[in-house]
Amino acid sequence: MGFSLERHEGIASGIRRIFDEELARAIDSLEGRGPADRDAAVHDARKRLKKARAAVRLARAGLGRDVQRTETTALGGAARRLSGVRDAHVLLETLAALEEHATALPAAAVGDLRAALECRRDELHAAALQDGDVVGEVTAQIAAVRERAQDWPLHDEGFGSVAKSLQRIYRRGHGAMDAAIEQGDDESWHDWRKRVKDLWYALRILEPIAARQLKGMVAEADRLSEVLGDHNDIAILGEALEEHASALDKGQLELVRSAIDRRRDELRLAAVPLGRRLYAEAPKRFVRRTRSYWQTRSAQEAAEAIWLDPVLAGRIRELLAARESADAAGKRRIAAQLRGLGVRITDLAERVARRPGGFAAQDFDTLVARGVIRIGGVPAPGDRPAAPPVPAPQKAQEPAGGDGLRLPSPVDLVRGSAGLALDAARRMRGKLGL
Repeated sequence: MGFSLERHEGIASGIRRIFDEELARAIDSLEGRGPADRDAAVHDARKRLKKARAAVRLARAGLGRDVQRTETTALGGAARRLSGVRDAHVLLETLAALEEHATALPAAAVGDLRAALECRRDELHAAALQDGDVVGEVTAQIAAVRERAQDWPLHDEGFGSVAKSLQRIYRRGHGAMDAAIEQGDDESWHDWRKRVKDLWYALRILEPIAARQLKGMVAEADRLSEVLGDHNDIAILGEALEEHASALDKGQLELVRSAIDRRRDELRLAAVPLGRRLYAEAPKRFVRRTRSYWQTRSAQEAAEAIWLDPVLAGRIRELLAARESADAAGKRRIAAQLRGLGVRITDLAERVARRPGGFAAQDFDTLVARGVIRIGGVPAPGDRPAAPPVPAPQKAQEPAGGDGLRLPSPVDLVRGSAGLALDAARRMRGKLGL
């Protein structure tokens, strides 16, 4: 699975899964089950923590402000404890990138600054090695947050659970853009970058609800976050230059300052049109549009679902249940009966994980719960599919026959487990807001 909603997945289930997966992978990286290189593993863990925090922000309306702040603060603190050595590496990478973009940058000045930054990196690396418990402590922090998430008050599977949060994320990004352009200081531009990251991650989570429509917006947010990330890196390099100004003579210092300022201006010039396009809508209108995609997703899933008459659904499920305990001859007879009903088990089996013994009644129930199989009449265009009345379950009768295979009559099939399948479908529809 990945950092986005899965097919037929509700909001609450999706955010819970995404959050848990990102924290689990962060722990894996810190405990040596991720990238082999230590610095790369720490960098991967930090990225995972950022993604997890973004998922919490998107769930803010459902979780409540206090829970959201508690968890984002805890994960932010964990990430900061891992930041030192990585940030020193980024400064060296930024200096190398500046050499590629700048002209007439004195090699001697760059060499002196690089030597100072390398010294700083080595000192931070040595300090990290001396404090050997940091990774273990951070891992324990992450594990504690992951455990708390099991009790989150997050249950709404519909779009309403994230609508307010998404509007807030978009509105804050729009405001941060205006503030950065108006104020012009590096801090306001850095704040804009953080807000763009929030939107980018939120859009990545929601993208599958309308991939074609949201893909361009995801790409635009990604590009803008890269530009603003480069801007933040060059601003930090400027701060580092001032810290190590004594390592350069006055003329060289001015040349490097000028190159940094020029590059910062270039990045700001590139960021503004990207931002204007990304935040072109009013926040409420943006959320209304995204909500409409969610509603259309429900209609699309209904159109792609396998619709079964209740009688047929009950018979299929009971045949599958009987097949699990049947002998080889019985399984062949059941397979023939299923084919006679027009059912291709191989088509259904492709939609679930493989299990020993093949597609079973439990898999059928899973497909009903996920909405892949829907029981009842096909709804008219524009209508919401409704579950038919659930018959009262009754004990199935044994059919006549001497082969020991018990198959209920068609009437009893409907009264039996068709009701269970319908009940599961009704509960899931309620969770998904269909």
